[in-house]
Amino acid sequence: MISRRSGLRLISLLLLLVLLGGYSYSSWLRLLERHAIRQLDWQGASLSLSGIGLARLDLEQRDSTGSARVTALQLHLGWQQSGLTPPFWQHIRLERLAVAWLPAGQNSEQESAAAPDPQQLAAALAWLPLSLHIEQLTAELPCASGRCTLQGDLHLSRMPATPLTLELALNLHHQTHRLAWRAQLQGDAQAADLQLTLAVDDQSQLSLHSSLRNSPAGPLWSGNLSAPDLSQAAALQDWLSQWALAPGERLPSAPSAAQLSATWHLQLASGALSLEHLRSASGQVDASARLPEPWPIPGAGQVQGNFAVAARGVAGQWFAERLAADLHLNRLPAEWLSALPPALHPDSLHLRIQASNPLAELPSNLAGRSLPLAIGLTSSGASPFDLQANLALANAPPWAAQLSKARLEVSSPALAVDDWQLRDLQANLHFNGYLDSQQLHLNLSQGSQLKLGELSAADLRLAQLRVTTQDLQLHAQHQAGHLQTWHLQGPATLAAQHLEHAALKPQGWRWQGTLAASEQGLELNGQVSADADLQLAVQLRHDNRQGLQLQAQLPEVFLRAGNPLGKTLADWPALLDFNNGRLSGNASLNLAPGRDSPELRLALNGKGLAGIYDRSELSGLDTRLQLRLDQHQLHLELNELRLEQVNPGMPIGPALLRGSYKAARSQPEQGLLELQQAQAAVMGGTLRLDPGQWDLRQSTLLFPLHLQGLDLDRFFTLYPAEGLAGSGLIDGQLPLSVGPAGIEIEQGQLQARAPGGRLQFHSARIRALGRSNPAMQLVTQSLEDFHYTTLTSQVDYDRQGKLLLAMRLEGRNPAIEQGRPIHFNINLEEDIPTLLASLQLTDKVSEIIQRRVQQRMLERNAASPKEP
Repeated sequence: MISRRSGLRLISLLLLLVLLGGYSYSSWLRLLERHAIRQLDWQGASLSLSGIGLARLDLEQRDSTGSARVTALQLHLGWQQSGLTPPFWQHIRLERLAVAWLPAGQNSEQESAAAPDPQQLAAALAWLPLSLHIEQLTAELPCASGRCTLQGDLHLSRMPATPLTLELALNLHHQTHRLAWRAQLQGDAQAADLQLTLAVDDQSQLSLHSSLRNSPAGPLWSGNLSAPDLSQAAALQDWLSQWALAPGERLPSAPSAAQLSATWHLQLASGALSLEHLRSASGQVDASARLPEPWPIPGAGQVQGNFAVAARGVAGQWFAERLAADLHLNRLPAEWLSALPPALHPDSLHLRIQASNPLAELPSNLAGRSLPLAIGLTSSGASPFDLQANLALANAPPWAAQLSKARLEVSSPALAVDDWQLRDLQANLHFNGYLDSQQLHLNLSQGSQLKLGELSAADLRLAQLRVTTQDLQLHAQHQAGHLQTWHLQGPATLAAQHLEHAALKPQGWRWQGTLAASEQGLELNGQVSADADLQLAVQLRHDNRQGLQLQAQLPEVFLRAGNPLGKTLADWPALLDFNNGRLSGNASLNLAPGRDSPELRLALNGKGLAGIYDRSELSGLDTRLQLRLDQHQLHLELNELRLEQVNPGMPIGPALLRGSYKAARSQPEQGLLELQQAQAAVMGGTLRLDPGQWDLRQSTLLFPLHLQGLDLDRFFTLYPAEGLAGSGLIDGQLPLSVGPAGIEIEQGQLQARAPGGRLQFHSARIRALGRSNPAMQLVTQSLEDFHYTTLTSQVDYDRQGKLLLAMRLEGRNPAIEQGRPIHFNINLEEDIPTLLASLQLTDKVSEIIQRRVQQRMLERNAASPKEP
């Protein structure tokens, strides 16, 4: 039986245990709440002399940063060195641990970027046990593709006296590869040193040494990264791709060789270590890479070679101190080449950058803050180029670069630009320049030239083309790599040894002047000259608002030295040749936006022109001609044409012609001819045409010519008939018809002007005919001195050149039968082309006319039908 005192003691002990249990339970709940643990379950608990064992432990934590689920199998918590403060158990062993972390939708950038300083790191690591062994580790974490899983094993050991001294071994399995991470951390609350290595399939890939120390000015961070032999780069790339690349994205396979190294010494600002503190750090950074095999670099293609950079930071302002590169780039990105014609796409690039001597002259914004470099960029392919330049590069933002003694050489066997075809391109450009984030300036210097073996379009071909320039300047504004505005201005010379165009005779051409071009339009102003001594002043302007505007002026040309127009224009009449006089003119052409047909204005002035047209000599020709061609109509205005003389075998002139011609642009040969004045002096008389209009749509045109005052005395002087003379004035009407088959006159009329005149015909052959024929004797005697009062004739002229005259003469011979009246009806026939040819085949005409007359007679005789 229990005594009263013993019962009280037992009750007191039970109450104490209840109170301790309640307190422990309350503390346990507060601990779970403090660490946001929403669920904690275990199964298969066991107790032994070595520690506590759990067959399964499930834990769920959820707070504002996200949620985590932890599942541990065969968990063993050793009694050794365990305590009542975190981490409670210092030796933990797990057969399997599965962790799933799901971050919240939004995290503050500051929290994600912040990193602990040595003191914070020491406090955090104090929660780690002295030893942790996880035989199978599975971690499901967020990645670029959504959720990714890490699988492997982990072993951690920590020194009890120094929380910042620990060793970590993490082995990750990816496909058939094993990634072995080894980390050693040593230090205290004031300093920490980290050694990190990575081996893939027992082959060392990289090592990292990082040192972080506190100082009165803030943390000091130094370290180096070394990867002397990235032989397993493909395995690393494949493992990292699943974490960094979105679904469907894939990087090109990495080669099995690379060398990387980097060193840094940084003074960080006081406070928690963060990305912002890294940006505002002071110190030195050096990095280099050696890629003996082509490496796929996103946005740059495949890169092979060496690269090195060094930078110095002062309170967040970074200055480049060294830049060197010797890189080969292959499989260039399409966006790099999109602005170039396909023929200029390079197969590969070779970039060389090395230190150089400082430039003598620098803009004010680069003075004292530039990095002098020598740069070389060459390409291989169908159209190789070579760029060499000295460069002053800004060593800190804002970025800018000054180019000096730059030289660019480009060659291409064939190139197509829009509708233009270029062959055998050779460009050699010397220039200086300046470039920053907003503007570009280039100045082409002496020696810059471009050569083309051939430049051709639909109806134009230029051979052996050469373009030279000096002091041609380019100014451009750009933003984010996109051109906003640009302006090109300066002198230039263009020369082609041979130019072919349907409107021109093949020969060499040259242009020298100034050009001004921008995104809004183009302006050219200069002199154009041809091998035929033709020179033109030309002004060209083209913009999107007014289209194309071209003006040209032909300065006064003295034709005594030759006719440059005849040697230049393909449509110049082959039978027209000027050898004297002066010729000038001007022209303008306008092509409005959206139109296919230009508008043309042409004015041509001639003074004292002389030469040959076909078989006729011309002299004293003055003319003023204007041509207008708009969208619908052709208008030709002959303000004046004065001709001192034209001689097709007999002299005609002076002559005067004024008129105009209008036609639809689509049918220029079927217009309306209007003559205000047309007249010519002919053998003392005048041949004129009344003002009128003629429609060229008609197959045959009728020109009613009026003859007034033709002097028979002058006529018989020119007419090659032996012993024939006369006097009197002849008037008449000659209806001249012009058609496809030629010209003709039907039933024209001639009559002598009162009071008449005389005809005298003295010919021994005619007298002999009269003696043998008594009927002809009276005729021959009468014509020896015939005083006529009436002379009329019908005139007919056929298309073969036969002139038929049906003449009636009324008069008398004072010596015959006391001057009694005598009437004659005489029919005359004359071959006019033969007559004119006989008049021209004399020593008084040029050899050119004689040759043309002889050639025409041969052609005419060959075409005439043969008599049987």
